[in-house]
Amino acid sequence: MTLKRPVTLKQAKAFPASAKRRKAFCLRMGGMKKKLTSKKKASDPTSAINRALAAWDCDLPPMLPKRAVAKGIRPKNPVPPSSKAGMVRYADADAISRAADLYERFSGHEAEEIGRVRVNPLPRVGVAIGEVDGILYTTTRDGVVEQYIHKFRRRDKPLFVVAPDGKALFLVGGRYTFTERGIVDDSDPMR
Repeated sequence: MTLKRPVTLKQAKAFPASAKRRKAFCLRMGGMKKKLTSKKKASDPTSAINRALAAWDCDLPPMLPKRAVAKGIRPKNPVPPSSKAGMVRYADADAISRAADLYERFSGHEAEEIGRVRVNPLPRVGVAIGEVDGILYTTTRDGVVEQYIHKFRRRDKPLFVVAPDGKALFLVGGRYTFTERGIVDDSDPMR
């Protein structure tokens, strides 16, 4: 017997049969979590049941009845999914379209060109100041202005580098990706 792969929200939106599988899985496993899981395991995002629920996006309400939505299955991330999370439109397009897609999935807003910014290339020489422990940023998601803090995991921290003239700051290296959830460290077990 072969096991079928988990159905994400994106796949559920694309295929009605997959949406039914996701709904059935989330209902069944969510019920099992409530009845058969200890309080400690139920709140541990690295427990097997919570990892399975997260793989099926059972914490993302679109296309699920209220009783099927599992809460507290991912590590506490200050960035909740936007209203457009999981909706990839430009997977194989040019860089501008991919950038617009990422912006829309992260912010929940339609992307629009507001101007062009000239970005200078990395200088050949930089001053390494130290590791970046975290980033605090303010952004608008689904019409709400919010502040977020991302604390990098120890082994994923980028290096903080300053241009020799002191007028440009850079994050160099590190192990992370910016996704629709915001900054996600490579060592995050719920990636």
